[in-house]
Amino acid sequence: MYPAPNPLRRKLAAGECITGLYIQTPSADCVEIAAAAGYDYAILDQEHGPFGFGETVSLIRAAEASGICPIVRVPDHRASELRKAVEAGAMGVYVPDVRTAEQARDAVNAVRFRVRGDGGMRGACPTVRAARARGAAEWERFVAWSNENVMVTLLVESEQGLANLDAILAVPGVDMVALGRFDLAHEMGLNGDRYGRVIGDIFETFVAAAERAGVPYVMRLRPADAEAMRDERQRWVARGARNFTMGSDREFMAKAFAAALAPMVD
Repeated sequence: MYPAPNPLRRKLAAGECITGLYIQTPSADCVEIAAAAGYDYAILDQEHGPFGFGETVSLIRAAEASGICPIVRVPDHRASELRKAVEAGAMGVYVPDVRTAEQARDAVNAVRFRVRGDGGMRGACPTVRAARARGAAEWERFVAWSNENVMVTLLVESEQGLANLDAILAVPGVDMVALGRFDLAHEMGLNGDRYGRVIGDIFETFVAAAERAGVPYVMRLRPADAEAMRDERQRWVARGARNFTMGSDREFMAKAFAAALAPMVD
């Protein structure tokens, strides 16, 4: 919350690990439960969640109140969607299906204010929620804070995006990058096999490119049990991974509901 620093950026800069999950239901309870469980951030999924922007703002408030960092996965590339998210108080944006360096540059510029002739294209309004309506009196301070703390994560989810990956990663202001395994597997005709050998090999190439560019990447963990999860996490931490995601509230609830019912089924 302005003027506090982004805790994700601080932890990553210190070499610490961060862990997040997707929120795909319009439930402030789920945000608060995630915070109480100890997650560092919640990705409020406007692309796949059934909630409008007003509900997104309510989820951002719940995140702020409960101490979990709010990130908004915007529904598309439109600058207006990116700007609304950060003006509402999101500490970062997830931008889906980035295919070219131009799209990456446009996303970064949409959430950055122009300073000394750089590429920022964010509109200026002193009364947005992120500025706590104090922007007119503290405008220079707010601009510097926002440019420093709002993070941009790009999702590469297509073969075209992979072909342009090095150019995408070279765009200044890209804070993190994630591979959209399921979309990619679907596009490649793999029937959603996002953890099979083909996508696994692609992910290794993806990670190597991110490491060369010095851009942190998002790692999704998926082992079947806690011990295997810890082992896999440690392997990736040793390699340099620092950002982990653990699925979505929908996914967690579906598994918990099924597990609770299993003993009752003949």
